[in-house]
Amino acid sequence: MKYEVVARGPRLEAFGAHSGYRIRMSTLSATGLDTWPVTVHIRGSESEDEVAVDVPRKHHASATEALDFGHECATLWIDALDHRRE
Repeated sequence: MKYEVVARGPRLEAFGAHSGYRIRMSTLSATGLDTWPVTVHIRGSESEDEVAVDVPRKHHASATEALDFGHECATLWIDALDHRRE
């Protein structure tokens, strides 16, 4: 499983990891619409602040689709960051 989903009222949060980074994604059905925007944050360790990942705006038909897209964006961002450090 790529991530674990937790319901916090109407908002869904998902937590995963990639290459030692913690990934947190959040989605909530857009009011009056059947779309699910997603926000993504990562952190290298618990002592570091979370960093927002710039996620392209895209209409997602379901929460799962939104979270999968967010996870993909986060892993690409992390891989690019690790590549720059080499």
